[in-house]
Amino acid sequence: MYTDSRLNFLFTIFLGITSCGENQTSNKIDNDENHHEEITLKDAKEFLPDWSAENTLVVMLQSDPVNLHPATQVSVSSLAILNLMHAYLLMVDQQHPKLIPSLVKALPRISDDQLQYTYELLNEAQWDDGSPVTSEDVIFTLKVNKCPLIPNATIKSYVSNLQTILADASDSRKFTLVMKSPYVSNMGFVTNFYILSRKFYDPQNILSGYTLQQFDDSSFQAGNDLDKWSVEFNNGRYGNDPEYFYGAGPYRVISWDHGTGLVLQRKLNHWTQHLKEPNIYQNSFPDKIIFKVVKDENAQVLEFKAQTLDATNILTTKALLDLRKDSMFNRNYNSAFIENYGLNYIAFNTRPDGVTHKKFFDDLNVRKAFAFMTPVDQIISVAVLGKAIRWPSMVSPLRPEFNNDLALIPYDVTRAKELLDVAGWQDSDGDGIRDKLIDGEKVPLEVTFSYFNQSNSTRNIANMIVESASQAGVKIIPQPFDVSALQQKAKNHDFDMLMLGWSTSSLQEDYTQLWHTSSWANKGSNFSGFGNAQSDALIDSIKHTLNDSLRHERSKRIQKMVYDEQPYIFLYSTYRKMAIHKRWGNQIMTAESPCLILGNLKLLAPSTSVIAEKEH
Repeated sequence: MYTDSRLNFLFTIFLGITSCGENQTSNKIDNDENHHEEITLKDAKEFLPDWSAENTLVVMLQSDPVNLHPATQVSVSSLAILNLMHAYLLMVDQQHPKLIPSLVKALPRISDDQLQYTYELLNEAQWDDGSPVTSEDVIFTLKVNKCPLIPNATIKSYVSNLQTILADASDSRKFTLVMKSPYVSNMGFVTNFYILSRKFYDPQNILSGYTLQQFDDSSFQAGNDLDKWSVEFNNGRYGNDPEYFYGAGPYRVISWDHGTGLVLQRKLNHWTQHLKEPNIYQNSFPDKIIFKVVKDENAQVLEFKAQTLDATNILTTKALLDLRKDSMFNRNYNSAFIENYGLNYIAFNTRPDGVTHKKFFDDLNVRKAFAFMTPVDQIISVAVLGKAIRWPSMVSPLRPEFNNDLALIPYDVTRAKELLDVAGWQDSDGDGIRDKLIDGEKVPLEVTFSYFNQSNSTRNIANMIVESASQAGVKIIPQPFDVSALQQKAKNHDFDMLMLGWSTSSLQEDYTQLWHTSSWANKGSNFSGFGNAQSDALIDSIKHTLNDSLRHERSKRIQKMVYDEQPYIFLYSTYRKMAIHKRWGNQIMTAESPCLILGNLKLLAPSTSVIAEKEH
């Protein structure tokens, strides 16, 4: 799930997120104590005899993409692939976190009232049949993503502030996005949508008969034509059958062995090759890019030692540390622990119903006590072998609005006991578990702890929290769930404590989705129930404040409010584990997703490029 416009909620996050450091240019990175936000590496000085000279890049995945539908996909593993198949209007410059043009000539011209954003598409941009990418395609794309019949709830909210789109009558490449109100993401929201071909996905032009305003109307009733079109558009083949993949990106999928991996091939004479000044994200140097699924940690290590994999950003900490002990791995690969914008956390149910879930965490002293009794540093040491950093806020220290005045909460069981005493939780019957009279009922301090049953790592975390809490007279009952069940519990507020994670980006934040009370009432992402009229008003003002310094000051205030209310225990952000074979040049590793700029990697061997594909 996203906010800001790119907050990505992950239920499988506990083995791969981030932290801090300085940029570095080097050919060898092997100091485990130095962690980086962005690294640009020098090319290897020589191409060693045992390095493959084949211009095929093999990228490791830990799981197969759920699907590759450009409008409805929700799999994190699919994003790197889709980014090579499709194109955005704007994209995030991963090296220098900012928005840059992609399908358009420049950043938009913005009206004085901050409501109209005028773009002009690149003259070179075209579809595979040679027809130009036009404003008609942009209008179609944004209608698709706003259409209530398209199952894309994770990104549909991004178009909520879009009122209409005005096509330039004299130039099919010019258009203006008209927004409902000034908003921090009025420009950045377009980075969430791949531009789709109207002729390919809507050959009968059904969506031209509907307006964005109609899709805004909660009482909207679709006609039979739209119903029929949406059934076709939502068809699984557009996400699973390469014969139905179609985009403006430089690569196409030529084969997909589900569960094993897929192969992308560079398109001949693609329009990006004719740009006078392409950015590095528009390059397509590898002839083929193979995404190979390797789930087992030991198998991953063996494949890297055998040089059958070229790149990844999803190694486990243990796997990368083990590989770095091997001199041949260090000879053949650059590797690094890179910062990320993600965070693991524990949420408290601060608005329990008192029946299914007892009134434990409606008391601030209890929430603070649990924070003090959680051994975060020990968890980091055991779960991720020390490769993580702690934050005291929901905002990454990588961001300029991070509140540096907030202090980390130390592990202090004695202080936790004192706070529980103040809250009235005592062991009245000597059974070792604190209790309290609530609404006339004697309630023991027995708290359920829901988490994703992913691995030994998450189970170890749960066990450490259970053991520590017992020292304070608190009984925690671990409840592991699969991802779908945990998702439902989170949205339905069906938990006492819940361990999850999120991943954000460098774009400007809108805190509505995670922290506004409306996002609790509508079963959105405010799982804990944080907030009141004052915090809601501040959140509303932040998203409409376009002045950076004023917005950052207000952001620090909402961070302080969250910190003081303690609806979460902010656990840690793990480092992304990166590796790229040195046979490739132009290596860049970044905190900003997707972390590796795959199309920019250039084989350092003498030219052996052969593309077997016939243009079609």
